[in-house]
Amino acid sequence: MNRSNKANRFLIILITTLFVLFITSFSHAEEIQPGDNLPMPDIRWQDEDGNTHHLKDSNGKPRLLHFWAAWCIPCRQEMPEMLKWQKENSDIVLIPLSLDQRMAQAKHFVKKNNLAMSPLLMNADDSDKLGIPVVPYTLFVSADGLITGYFFGIAAWETREFTQQVRQHLGIE
Repeated sequence: MNRSNKANRFLIILITTLFVLFITSFSHAEEIQPGDNLPMPDIRWQDEDGNTHHLKDSNGKPRLLHFWAAWCIPCRQEMPEMLKWQKENSDIVLIPLSLDQRMAQAKHFVKKNNLAMSPLLMNADDSDKLGIPVVPYTLFVSADGLITGYFFGIAAWETREFTQQVRQHLGIE
């Protein structure tokens, strides 16, 4: 490898590393934003067996819709804490939805990161309708189907304050 190729390769690695650090440093959610209290559309997703599920099937329960993707570096950091939170807050339905193009990508991510969850692949048309701006991204849907809040980035799943905020946005005391 000549000197010019080495310099180019070093520059690419440096830029990539700085980009990853930039994304990670700004990926923590500061606070839950209030929702518009409009009805959440009925979205669909597939489980790893190819079965289609609808959001309306969980009506009557407060829900968190958590959007992630296999290529999302902050998602790797967040998912283990989110799954632990889910076990500790079983009265809230948490639906982690992959925005990947294929189920194989989501399965690989789950396996590679040793996550105790089944991958759920968001329907691409429904994903486009929602206009999900970034991953990770979480929507708060009340038991009566209204969008009560959202946040961008990595949530503080491990803190008591975050859990209290989630419960407040979903109207759970």
